[in-house]
Amino acid sequence: MSEYVALHTIGQTPRPDLAPFFQAALNTPNVTITGALDGLSPESIPSPDPGDYPLETRLNDGTRVEIASSFVEPLIQSHIDLLEMDVAMHIVLCAGPFPALHSKGLLVRPFEFAAEHFASQGMSSLLVIVPFAGQGPSSLNKWQSAGFEVEVRSMDERPEDRSADSWLIETAFATPSDALVLDYVGYPRAIVDSVSSSINIPIYDLGYLATEFGRDVLNEAKGLTDD
Repeated sequence: MSEYVALHTIGQTPRPDLAPFFQAALNTPNVTITGALDGLSPESIPSPDPGDYPLETRLNDGTRVEIASSFVEPLIQSHIDLLEMDVAMHIVLCAGPFPALHSKGLLVRPFEFAAEHFASQGMSSLLVIVPFAGQGPSSLNKWQSAGFEVEVRSMDERPEDRSADSWLIETAFATPSDALVLDYVGYPRAIVDSVSSSINIPIYDLGYLATEFGRDVLNEAKGLTDD
């Protein structure tokens, strides 16, 4: 298996902050990063309609935009198609649902992979944290449709005088569940580790979960090659 991996973001490139992290996390220097919104101005990006799954990202000029997963999905697919002959693995750096994405090679979609992983571990109830309140109803429907009992909370609920890790710890203890799920990609690792050491259920950032799976696949392939 080739070590080349394509990471597909829902925002814009370049992303010099991502390359070193994922090269280390995946144990390969051969990482390509794409941006679904490359070449688009804020004015050309439609806002989500009612009923869309809303996502939030930042453009190169710092503008924060809210987009629909249905809008960004074909843009991600176009990058997958362009790189099919060059990479062995595609990882989508977003926890939104992208059911229509496909590849001839290995395609890792964090939500879809996480749902399968949690089910395989016998988990049935999840405490799901979303980044902003507007994503709550869509996230609830996403996880319930995958067969889970879900309590969704938003980081918008965190009081300004509370740190993120202390609020997450308190919320986890107050809400019985099989796992605390950060419905994100790329939440600060220090906060994830702090919360993990303080609660009695596992905590998952969907991006880290998908990346760890990708690293295991690459390492296994290297081992087979070395043999």
